[in-house]
Amino acid sequence: MSDLSDDLLSASKQLIERKAGQKGPLKAAFIRRSISTTYYALFHFCLDETALRLVGTSSDLRPMRRAYIRTFTHTGLTTAFGKLKGASLDPSIDILFRRPATPPGPIATPAFIRQIATAYLDAKAKREDADYNLNEPLSATDASQLHRRVRLAMQAWEQATTPADRDTKHALALLLSLKGQIRKDQQ
Repeated sequence: MSDLSDDLLSASKQLIERKAGQKGPLKAAFIRRSISTTYYALFHFCLDETALRLVGTSSDLRPMRRAYIRTFTHTGLTTAFGKLKGASLDPSIDILFRRPATPPGPIATPAFIRQIATAYLDAKAKREDADYNLNEPLSATDASQLHRRVRLAMQAWEQATTPADRDTKHALALLLSLKGQIRKDQQ
């Protein structure tokens, strides 16, 4: 996990932790900021993982990775993850994920990919409520559950280390880089 995503995840948890002797409900602003910060932890985690795979891991490439990360959009990640949330990958992205040994037909979405995709989509929706929909009641439990879900998705990603997992992560990095869109004439 990158320093930024790790720090953001820690900050989101601190916002909803009760201090010794604290009584009454947590302030709505802390709950909303926690939810938003949890989303940004996952957003930056995904960007960092993509940049490390496509730009490189050497420390002297850090400025290039940071420049590359600036090309991503929230909408692009949402589009890409929307194609990965089901039991099977959206057929429009098969070309990136189909390996020579993969049988014809739908491609099953690996569990760690589905977990990060659904966590991202949920976190983004909750962040939009937290930041823009003040009529949507949000609780400390909502913030805590989202934090846990995002943390577990990041851990599942980091624990997926087989050669097939690495290939899948690379394919996802390409999909995120393409903002979830593959031209039909490229397939």
